[in-house]
Amino acid sequence: MTEPRVSLVTLDIAGTSVDEGGAVYVALRDTVENYLGGPIPDDRFDRWKGTGKRQAIEGLLCESGAPADTAVLDSVESEFTAMLLGAYRKTPPTALPGVHDAFGTLRERGVKIVLQTGYSREIAQPLLEQVGWEIGRDIDGVITSDQVRMSRPSPYLIFRAMELAGVQSVDEVLVGGDTPNDLRAGTNAGARYVVGVLTGAHDSATLRPEPHTHILESAAKIPELLG
Repeated sequence: MTEPRVSLVTLDIAGTSVDEGGAVYVALRDTVENYLGGPIPDDRFDRWKGTGKRQAIEGLLCESGAPADTAVLDSVESEFTAMLLGAYRKTPPTALPGVHDAFGTLRERGVKIVLQTGYSREIAQPLLEQVGWEIGRDIDGVITSDQVRMSRPSPYLIFRAMELAGVQSVDEVLVGGDTPNDLRAGTNAGARYVVGVLTGAHDSATLRPEPHTHILESAAKIPELLG
């Protein structure tokens, strides 16, 4: 019996598809530490990489023993968003080398490209405009963390990407990302391919112990992987 072809590639944005210089984690850390009035241990901070940013803020505050009611979360998230957008205006994000061409190759083969991200729409939309990607021309859609009840490692960003692309079977899906939470989300979704990439927040030693099917140097290698 012939295996179904991959008809959807759904990738993380920062560190996977786009080079934003790690500004997201600088902004997240600075914002939460400013609120707490002290540093966050590296291991605690790293656990929240790749999750929805509001979810990460809430988790970091709770784990640090700080209140995290709606008013606090709204305030800290607003400061984080302003800081990150300011960083992006100062140093605009760019597509990672080869990724735009890879998207073109995949779309020529009839594969949908839907990005999914721990960012809110307020951050993702201007970021993609700065990169120069348009829905319908370069990619087929974007799912943001404020569109789901729970972000990574829950699978719902991926399921929403499937819904947007009109793909019914996880056997037709490749999920890619640069963090353990990306790989856990892909595995929790049951995706046929769960691909870690080494262009972002974590190295091979960190990603290989996580559930995955492949580790690639870059998302630019995905067309080659799929053959």
